[in-house]
Amino acid sequence: MMRLADRLLNRVAKKATVEAGCSTRTWCSGGVAYMKVCCYNEGCGDTTAIGRC
Repeated sequence: MMRLADRLLNRVAKKATVEAGCSTRTWCSGGVAYMKVCCYNEGCGDTTAIGRC
């Protein structure tokens, strides 16, 4: 179960990335939730740990 702060961050990040032509990928590995943002003109950013899963 995600913490409230993680859920709010996910909503804000999703809205901002859609407006900028970006997509957000999230996945779980070893009990840690990760996120990576890829933008049309800029490629993909660093992988960020965003919580537990």
